[in-house]
Amino acid sequence: MRKRIRIHQARLGMFVEEMEGHGEGKSYRRGFLIASPQELADIHKSRIISLVIDTARGADVADDGTAVRVEAALLSRFSSNEIHTARALIQETKPVIHQLFSEARLSGLPDLAGAHQVADHIVETAQSSIVAIIGVSRLKTRDETTYLHSLAVSALMVSFGRSLGLPEDTIRALSVGGLLHDIGKMAVPVEILSSARKLSVSELAIVKAHPVRGHQMLRQFDELPPLVLDVCLHHHERYDGAGYPGGLEGERIPFAARLAAICDVYEAMTTIRPYKRAWSSAQTIEMMLKAPGQFDPALLRRFVSMILSGETV
Repeated sequence: MRKRIRIHQARLGMFVEEMEGHGEGKSYRRGFLIASPQELADIHKSRIISLVIDTARGADVADDGTAVRVEAALLSRFSSNEIHTARALIQETKPVIHQLFSEARLSGLPDLAGAHQVADHIVETAQSSIVAIIGVSRLKTRDETTYLHSLAVSALMVSFGRSLGLPEDTIRALSVGGLLHDIGKMAVPVEILSSARKLSVSELAIVKAHPVRGHQMLRQFDELPPLVLDVCLHHHERYDGAGYPGGLEGERIPFAARLAAICDVYEAMTTIRPYKRAWSSAQTIEMMLKAPGQFDPALLRRFVSMILSGETV
């Protein structure tokens, strides 16, 4: 989407298509990513009147400083080419994921061909690009929250599975499971799912039924690995047995679901949403470590080690 903005709204990570009014003695190229603090400072100091940005190829206007900090962190970690590649993959797969979820909402039968297409794309992507996808997908609009959350959880599960040395066929199933873990939310009324207010008890009960509703959708497909069904049904179980829907405890919770629970919470807490600021990786890790009973402690330690080693963001 092309959008005209004032120069004070320019920030790192934006893709500039056009500029109106050049600064004295300064020539700016067109069609470029604002990839460094110096380049951003030059734009802010110039006599440019406005910029036309393409939000499909770069960052959108920030609502607060959180998005700016995320963009700066991305640019300090990845090259502009890696970020561009990640954004391109997101733009390519987002319509497929949208169709996948739309079919689930309309007919109760998600488009599994689309799920496998996206999962294969993630698995076959270089690890550095997968990590960039996880970072870039944190900048979500309200309309993108469900779709990009699923994409990011899938990528995070692939990264985590590889760090654990799991077999490649398991990695591929984890990727599909990550994409489909919240498919049951398509059975939740849109006005409840997109609400920024505190939900009532009855509304919360409807939301908490989404693992069961998703499992009902997915068990209609005989070709899906059991691991995918486990992730969908049990990713909200807690290690101490206080989760839902089954109240399973400890290793009674399927391994893939214990892995998914960690990735799901981490991605949700570190992402920017229209109604909340994102937590940093450090803040999120601290919160997760201080939540005894919620996660498999051995798996959580391995996940934290992966984050701290820089294998993901």
